[in-house]
Amino acid sequence: MKTTNFLFLLLLYCIFLNMPFVHSAVPLLNLTVTTDKLSYLREESIEITGTLSLGVNPLVGWPVAVFINSPNGTPVFFMTLETNQDGAFATTFNPPIETGLGTYTVLSSVQWADQYVVREVTFEIRSSQQIGGVLPQVPQKSAPLIPIHLTLAATFVAFSLIIFALIFYGLVTYQKGVKMPIAPVTPITPVRKVDMVRYKTCAKCGRTFLGLHTFCPYCFTYHGKNGYVEKITV
Repeated sequence: MKTTNFLFLLLLYCIFLNMPFVHSAVPLLNLTVTTDKLSYLREESIEITGTLSLGVNPLVGWPVAVFINSPNGTPVFFMTLETNQDGAFATTFNPPIETGLGTYTVLSSVQWADQYVVREVTFEIRSSQQIGGVLPQVPQKSAPLIPIHLTLAATFVAFSLIIFALIFYGLVTYQKGVKMPIAPVTPITPVRKVDMVRYKTCAKCGRTFLGLHTFCPYCFTYHGKNGYVEKITV
């Protein structure tokens, strides 16, 4: 009973002091930032990405400031980005040719209500010797070998052209030597010689008439009769 009375009195004390009995938790502002690599050459582009969320929910359309400071602390890049539907932001930094070597710092900051968050990440710009180490010396071929290589290449090309020419000439010669098929000659039907027209001389009247006739057209003498000698003229 004493415990119940104590809790009741505590509740009344909170009401009189206008103190809330239960506080609602305020979601925290979460910010991340990163680069696609840790080391770059001067001519390489630097991709910077990050996310912004309020608790577990992405903060959409909210401005995020991005700075890049050189190794000596001098700002070399500044841009205000806006988060997309996923609460993400991204940008690209192309270092100038005169950019110095060393470690650079990327600072990303954002403010929401009474919360202010800053995140940073570093990357390094190196020379090719620093990134890959000391490059091994590639042994160079002596100068006398270069003309030899050129000579061998020219000889190979010339030999290939000669072989090609010989093959082409052989094909042309072979095609010329192949006899074209002779078309079969259609046999000509022998023309029957027409006998020349012969004339007969009538043995009776002595007149001449075509040898096609058996009777003389003049005296009607039958020339196929025995005893008649026909005088045939051409």
